[in-house]
Amino acid sequence: MPVLNSPLLEVHTAANMLNSNLSALELQNNPITPLSNHSAPRYRKIATQLQQLIEQGALPSGSRLPSVRMLAAQEQTSPVTALTALRYLENLGLIEARPKSGYYVRAKSVLLQEPREIVGLNTASEVDLNQTIMRVITAASRPNLIQLGAATPNHALFPVNRLRKLLAANNRTMLDAIGHYDMSMGHTELRTQIMRRYAHYSVLLKPEEIIVTVGAMEALNLCLRAVTQRGDTVAVESPIYFGILQIIESLGLKALEIPTNARTGISIEALELATRNTGQVKALIIMPTIQNPLSSVMPDEHKQYVLELMTARGIPIIEDDIYGELYFELHRPKPLKAWDTTGNVMLCSSFTKTIAPGFRVGWVAAGRWQQEITHLKFTSSVATAALFQITLARFMETGGYDHHLRHLRETFQLQIHRVSEAIERHFPAETCLTRPRGGYLLWVELPKNCNTLQLFDLAMNEGIFIMPGKIFSTSDRFDHHLRINCGDLWTPQIEQALKRLGELSHQCMVDCAEQ
Repeated sequence: MPVLNSPLLEVHTAANMLNSNLSALELQNNPITPLSNHSAPRYRKIATQLQQLIEQGALPSGSRLPSVRMLAAQEQTSPVTALTALRYLENLGLIEARPKSGYYVRAKSVLLQEPREIVGLNTASEVDLNQTIMRVITAASRPNLIQLGAATPNHALFPVNRLRKLLAANNRTMLDAIGHYDMSMGHTELRTQIMRRYAHYSVLLKPEEIIVTVGAMEALNLCLRAVTQRGDTVAVESPIYFGILQIIESLGLKALEIPTNARTGISIEALELATRNTGQVKALIIMPTIQNPLSSVMPDEHKQYVLELMTARGIPIIEDDIYGELYFELHRPKPLKAWDTTGNVMLCSSFTKTIAPGFRVGWVAAGRWQQEITHLKFTSSVATAALFQITLARFMETGGYDHHLRHLRETFQLQIHRVSEAIERHFPAETCLTRPRGGYLLWVELPKNCNTLQLFDLAMNEGIFIMPGKIFSTSDRFDHHLRINCGDLWTPQIEQALKRLGELSHQCMVDCAEQ
């Protein structure tokens, strides 16, 4: 029975036809046990089949059930009966209805606790991680690895065919993009699409305020170069994406790590304390929506407080919004930039996590540092490939972007459920796990006597790639953590790799205890 990629439920039409003789009491009080098919009503027989598929794992947590029309056609019954079966399973707590989307298998309760927030401030320190980071990243290029580490979704999830057709369009604009040397700070079509999109999130920009970059990494690099000098201190979340630490190290800056909560993001109390001394901190880099690696989301009141605090203290904010479009709920949170009225926020993002990693197209709305970053961009890479910009702009213009994002979010949410359940089954009992509200990353805290850099080596020997917590901080506070990528498609190999990784975690604990 095909159930994972069905059309949306036509609940409103079928609901009016619901059999009035169905007892509400029966729906509420039947136990969650397999049902007899001998004398049960037709809707109960259909519900039994679906229930057994759910309990056997054939329909995992988060997967979408057939629409009323499709289920009725498959079972050769009426829409009324099909809807009654779905409503029955909903009352048993096995499935849930999502507005304008359909019925989904309810996520099993993950019993693992969330990672503990590590309180207390480090002093500002020089970053010396590049050698370790490059050792880990270089290992990722080995062929035939099971990728549980790199934050890259499976290529099959991207709109490759649609982009290929747009790239192949033989029109004058495309030919000009190939045959001319672009000296602009971004193609007008793409800047306009970005402006229109972020207007929905209360970020009001003009196309000329947006500078297109070679991915988000160049955008972040340019922002830091615009507001700091060698030896300056930059406040960052802790843990933080290792690429940001690499940029800080390459520019000769110091990192001041601010404790960050797996649900609510950066500690505003610790940030206030860390920035009291005027001039000590020269910039703040922050990911308010779907932080990497924690996947945390800052409440709006925290964003406003951070903006007011940093603006009052003369500290520029570099906001990384690269995962913001992958928020699971109906309305994505506003970027921190939405409350910026003075140009103190430099908003950075990219299309590498949502449409085309290989295009390497990012952007920055630079606020009052527009002129400085424009100059730095020109001396850094002159311009970003116009052909890829035009392709992205036309993909967004056709309306395909929102449809594509909906599919991505559904896939990632399902993958996170599956990986979380596998970790709960196979990892040490003391393991803690984040509850992402978007994106495709899990942050895992193992028992303290499990060094994940050693676990990385053990896993690599078995062809499994992970990201050890060591590279997400300048300190050793996350040496027993790791980041898991849920962006790949679920396969028996992924499930087996997670099982083996759990076994290796137990082995690592023993090895570390003996050292």
